[in-house]
Amino acid sequence: MQFTSTFTALVAVALCAVPQALATVSFNVAPAGTVCGQGTTITCTPSPGHPCKGNFNPKQASIVVTQAQGNCHVSLYPQNNQAGGVAQRLNTDTTGTCVFTSTATWQSYGIYCD
Repeated sequence: MQFTSTFTALVAVALCAVPQALATVSFNVAPAGTVCGQGTTITCTPSPGHPCKGNFNPKQASIVVTQAQGNCHVSLYPQNNQAGGVAQRLNTDTTGTCVFTSTATWQSYGIYCD
């Protein structure tokens, strides 16, 4: 019996040590005057506690999330370095839908996964 419980414990530890697949997130942003989805595509693989962040130059007016996992979202900010508060948050249910503003307002982004 001792062998069985030791073996079961080792299998449980081994299963917990298997790394989880990381989520890839992709989105396309475009400045004012450019058709939604025809701008720059950004792809990254964030993990819990390690988001992907960046700045846009110039400011962007539209975004379409092209790939996202159920536990991830994209936050857009009006200033560089994710400052100024979240201006727009896109969850995975917005994948494939263009979100735009009448003026280019997004200066930076963060991609977060739980």
